[in-house]
Amino acid sequence: MKRLGFGLLVSVAVGAVALAQAPAGKDLLWAFPVAAAIVNKAPLPVPEGKQQMPGSANSYTQAQLDSTFTAVDWFPDQHAPMPKIVRDGTANGGFACGTCHLANGRGHPESGDLSGLTEAYILKSMAEFKSGVRNEPTRMTVIAKTTPDEDTKEAAAWFATLKGGGDAWTKVVEAKTVPHTYIGPGRMRFIDPDNKGVEPIGQRIITLPDDVLRVRARDPRIGFTAYVPPGSLARGKALVEGGGAGKTVQCSICHGEGLKGLGNVPPIAGRHPIYVARQLYDVQTSARNGPDAQMMKRVVAKLSDADIVAVSAYVASLPR
Repeated sequence: MKRLGFGLLVSVAVGAVALAQAPAGKDLLWAFPVAAAIVNKAPLPVPEGKQQMPGSANSYTQAQLDSTFTAVDWFPDQHAPMPKIVRDGTANGGFACGTCHLANGRGHPESGDLSGLTEAYILKSMAEFKSGVRNEPTRMTVIAKTTPDEDTKEAAAWFATLKGGGDAWTKVVEAKTVPHTYIGPGRMRFIDPDNKGVEPIGQRIITLPDDVLRVRARDPRIGFTAYVPPGSLARGKALVEGGGAGKTVQCSICHGEGLKGLGNVPPIAGRHPIYVARQLYDVQTSARNGPDAQMMKRVVAKLSDADIVAVSAYVASLPR
C-alpha cells in the first residue's frame, strides 16, 4: 500500500508540474523534462575523485559538476572572463547561469542555447520571465525574479559575445525506434541502463548525449543526437520554407536567410530541437505571451503536434 500511495503521489506531482509547462492532456515529457519526472539513477557509473578533460588544466568532482551554485569552466582561456552571476549563483539563490547554458552558451537540451543571441534579446527575455508574460516555472521564472538587474545586464552582455561557431551541436537523425530512455540527473534524457530494448519513437524527439560522461561533466566540446520520426525533415522543410499551403508562415520572413536571425529576431537554425518545440507549444498555449509571442501566434495557431515535431527537427538540422 505504501508503494502504491507513493506511486500515485509521484504521478500527481509529475502531472501537476507538466501541466504547468506543457499543454493539458498531452504527454510531452520528451519536450518538457520536468524535475518531478527525474529518476535518480546514473546512466553510467560516476567516476571517483576529480575528473579531467583533455587540454584542460582544471579538474572537478562529480559533486562540483552537478552543482548549480558554481559553473564549470574547463577552458577559461577560450572566452572573456565570466561575470560573477554566470559563474556564481550566490546572488540569486543558487543558479549560476553557466551551469545550464555552459561556458560556450550552447547549453543542454533541457535549458536553452544563448549563443548568437543579442544582448537586447536576452535582456528582453529576462524581463518577460520576470514580469510573468513568459512562464517557465521549472527554473527561469524564479531565476529572473531573483537575479539582480545589474547581474542580469552583465550576463546578457557576456553571453552575447558567444557566437557558438558553425559546428553542429545537435545532429538530427530520423529513426522508427529509439532506445528506452528516462529523465535522469540534471533533467537530461539518457538511455536506460536497466532496459536495453527499443521502442517506437511515435511523435517525439528523443535527444541523447553523444558522450554521457563528457556531457554530464559539462564539456563544451561535445553535443547531442536528436532522433526524430521518419519523414520529419521533409515535412518540416515544407512547413518552414513554404508555410505548408497556408498552414503557417514562411519562417525566413522574420528569422532571416537560413534562419540565422535578423536584427533582434533570434537565429533559430541549429538550436536544440526540443527547445524549439517548447517555444512553439508555449506560444500556442500563451505560456509565452510577450510582444514577440504575439507576432508568432498566427504562425503556430494551426500547427499540429506532428507539425511542431517536424518544424523543430528541420530547424535543428540547419547549419548555424
